[in-house]
Amino acid sequence: MIELRNDSSVKYSYDEWLEFFRENDKHRLQIDFSQETTLSDETKALILPSISAFQVGEHSDGLHLLKAAEAFASLFDEPAYPNVMKLFIKEENFHSSYLGEFMRYHDLPLRKNNFLDRTFRRLRRRSDLRPEVVTLVTAEIIALSYYSALSDATDSPALKRICAQMLHDELPHVIFQSYTLGHFKVSRWLKLQRQFLMRAATLAVWTAYGKLFRAAGWTYSKFKQENLGYLRQSEDIASDIALRLASKIEQQRQ
Repeated sequence: MIELRNDSSVKYSYDEWLEFFRENDKHRLQIDFSQETTLSDETKALILPSISAFQVGEHSDGLHLLKAAEAFASLFDEPAYPNVMKLFIKEENFHSSYLGEFMRYHDLPLRKNNFLDRTFRRLRRRSDLRPEVVTLVTAEIIALSYYSALSDATDSPALKRICAQMLHDELPHVIFQSYTLGHFKVSRWLKLQRQFLMRAATLAVWTAYGKLFRAAGWTYSKFKQENLGYLRQSEDIASDIALRLASKIEQQRQ
């Protein structure tokens, strides 16, 4: 598990996150298939159920999310936030395109939808921004474990490079979404919600794709501990942000 709480980005403002995503947008992955060999039927069967699901999950038009972002920006006087979210959505869609390119190269069928993805989207679109972000950060934490396992489960150089890029991008995503959650009241109820969602998502993903994780040497215990560990880091980051923002408001009042 990588330590996120000491990363310099935990102190970013939304203006700084905007610059971060703009810089990322200049450096997109160019997938090199020159060393790629044909995947065995066994490998295709192993990775197809999960990689097709995550390829769908990484793609979104983000219309509801952007609408919620506009309301959040107005409520908290954070004018840069909607533009940050547009770049975040663009980055997620690039993730989908990387996986899609790999799947097309190996003649793996692409899905149009997936049960787990539909469930996550329903959870996100309940009301304001907070459930959107809670669901997003849960999915991104799950993705950290998944792309680590996916990289270890095959010998594909192209897929390993894609997974490395995903991990490079998803780690700051967790910090970014945690920063946003710090703007909301950090209540015991919210923590219970996040714990329940993470445990439920962990069980659902393992039930659906445990074969791939086991092929990579993961146990359910390791998967759960990894996810809950990143959740604790996310909660700590959100709590620290909440304290910083409260202190800032108090200073402005004096």
